[in-house]
Amino acid sequence: MLGLKLAIRGLWRHKVRTAITLTALSMGHCMGMIFVSMNDGGHELMIELGVRQGRAGHLVVQAEGYQKSQSVELLVDRPATVRETLQRALPEARVALRAFGGGLARTAADSVGVLFSGVEPRVERRVNDLADRIERGVFLGADALEVERAEQKLKKNGALWCARPPGAEDPPRRQALVGAELARTLKIDLCDGLIIDAQGLGSRESVRFLVVGIFRWNSPDLDASFVTLDLSDVQQMLHIGSGVHQVAVFLPSVKSTADALRRVEGRILDPALAVLSWDKAMPEMAEFIWLDEASGYVFLVIVYLIIGIGILNTILMSVMERTREIGVIRALGAGPWRIVRLVLSEGLALGVLGVTIGSLGAIYPCWYLETTGIDMSQFSDAAMEMGGLALTVVKGKLYLSSALWATAGVVLMAVLAAVYPAVRAAKLQVLRAIHQA
Repeated sequence: MLGLKLAIRGLWRHKVRTAITLTALSMGHCMGMIFVSMNDGGHELMIELGVRQGRAGHLVVQAEGYQKSQSVELLVDRPATVRETLQRALPEARVALRAFGGGLARTAADSVGVLFSGVEPRVERRVNDLADRIERGVFLGADALEVERAEQKLKKNGALWCARPPGAEDPPRRQALVGAELARTLKIDLCDGLIIDAQGLGSRESVRFLVVGIFRWNSPDLDASFVTLDLSDVQQMLHIGSGVHQVAVFLPSVKSTADALRRVEGRILDPALAVLSWDKAMPEMAEFIWLDEASGYVFLVIVYLIIGIGILNTILMSVMERTREIGVIRALGAGPWRIVRLVLSEGLALGVLGVTIGSLGAIYPCWYLETTGIDMSQFSDAAMEMGGLALTVVKGKLYLSSALWATAGVVLMAVLAAVYPAVRAAKLQVLRAIHQA
């Protein structure tokens, strides 16, 4: 306790110098906390957007080798059994079945190559953000009330006749959701016909669909070349029976992915199936996040090193100015290690005060970022694109573990910055130090 008092008194001899160093340290820690919040929140948002765009999940179960080849014949043959197994292992999760393919979409106006996915409408609308991205029309399998609301929005009754359940004498209606840019290219609108030519496991099929919804992801790839269909229609078009290409698992939080993967891997006994986490299912996005995170932390370390140099300078100057005092303490019987502890206590005191002030200063910015976020549309007409994803509102997310690591890192840096001045003070010759003016 006496050593800490002496350390604080030594630092406070030159109030202006110590205050400047303390201000730099607290501001650096405050900015570091905000950076960690934006880093974790932004990357978590990217992952959630990625898994909820209809191509993956927090976990996916698919045939071994499908991730590389995307071959139509690589199927999960008993998806109902796999779903039941996953639901028993992860009762808190939602499980969706999907089938994918590619082909040629054509109308009388034009034709373009597209990718399509077959989904279960009732399940998909709870795990996919596509229902919220529909610009005009309704989601697949919409009920009569949803259709009426969409028609009121369009201010035209009967505009979505194709989305209503067909009558007993009407032919079956196959529904499709298309991207806004694809609709513009093919010159189609709601309830217009769209023919998709696709090659599955059987003969080549040409199937006519009716457009019930037009979505906009603000992603060039999705808006210009992606079509969402009913799973049963895709299974019939590709001749894959009841098989699917992917069983996607959606968890309450991306943070629980690793634990869920451990719980699931032992349950899927079929050697022909692979269980992948989101980073293996979306390797390009995982690599982008890793690089972005690494570059961000390198920048943060550089900032902290600059602040550390400032702390070293402050404590070194304090030690040099107290050479006579340190010599007297040594003459009274204090050993070198006592001096080392005294100087390190100065670094610790600076670090603790700095992170305390910095943490208090970061409370409101971190709260604002987590609750409101930054609307990127204020700075550009289009959404910000990162890793192939369109981000409109970026929010922060500060986890306790991340905050503790950042705090511990700053305090440790402050203590390490005091090591050289502490060793220098411990090596002072007592007689020379006492007689120094």
